[in-house]
Amino acid sequence: MSSTQEIILEYVCPALGVVIANIMFAAPVRDLKAAIAKGELGTLNPTPWAFMLGNCVGWMIYGTLLKNVWILMGNGPGLLIAIWLNLGAIKLLYRGHYATDMRDTTERTLTASSLDLEQPAPVGGDMASIASDETKNTILVDELSATTPAPTGQENLLMLMCTVWVVFGTVLALADFMDLNSKVLMVGIVTNCILIVFYGAPLSTISQVLKDRHTASIHVPTMILNSLGSSFWCVYGIAISDYFIAGPNALGFVFGAVQIFLYMVFPRSPSAEGNTTDLEAKADLVLDFGTAERAEQVASSNLVQPHLQDVMEDYGTVAPSA
Repeated sequence: MSSTQEIILEYVCPALGVVIANIMFAAPVRDLKAAIAKGELGTLNPTPWAFMLGNCVGWMIYGTLLKNVWILMGNGPGLLIAIWLNLGAIKLLYRGHYATDMRDTTERTLTASSLDLEQPAPVGGDMASIASDETKNTILVDELSATTPAPTGQENLLMLMCTVWVVFGTVLALADFMDLNSKVLMVGIVTNCILIVFYGAPLSTISQVLKDRHTASIHVPTMILNSLGSSFWCVYGIAISDYFIAGPNALGFVFGAVQIFLYMVFPRSPSAEGNTTDLEAKADLVLDFGTAERAEQVASSNLVQPHLQDVMEDYGTVAPSA
């Protein structure tokens, strides 16, 4: 191998791989910041971020064992970014879950209160009955905020990645009968498995893409950078005869090509005709109350409005009233 080829394959390619890898890891940061500001995850798919953390931890161990600076530089920043991405995703997933429960409970409260509006206006001592109903509504909402369960999908994935490396790292540290090459082999196998899942994680939405006929759930910057970065790392792995680097990155390039194909075949956003979720929800609400005017009457009633205002203030949707 000539000196020029050596420089290109063993220095230029890994250097480009490091740059692209870190840009790829940071690609979802702006979108997650926007999602946090908006208060909902939207079409962002957080599943790859859990595997991104496990992938970076594995490569950091692998690079440390081999004392390979390219591997360390290509995954250290990614590990820090992955921690932030997962924390943000878990926060938004819980917020969305809580918002759904709060909305359902508020609707049940409005429905129950609408029945009270149909009763004759109370006189005299019946004011105590109204106070009792208001107290019940407040207790119902307060109980929701205290008891609503949190979904654990993303947390479970994150804990799985951490558990794998804590257990595996402990075993390697105590396995005095294993030499360095054996430890490198074991770390390489586990890291490759996680890396393959990480590269293919965006395809976890493949069934949804085929069903909805759009690719809104595919993060385009990550898709492009995954394809470019995996190609450079594949070339570098072949150049230094490290097929733990070359193999999964070749597969990552294939996964990236598949995602690009899906992106080219299907439209980016759903059609206007298919975007009827909000209209259907509003229609269901009108049906529940009988007429739109009736729903407005219930929502603006003196019995319900103060508690609805309190709920929205607690949730942060509206500013507290003076």
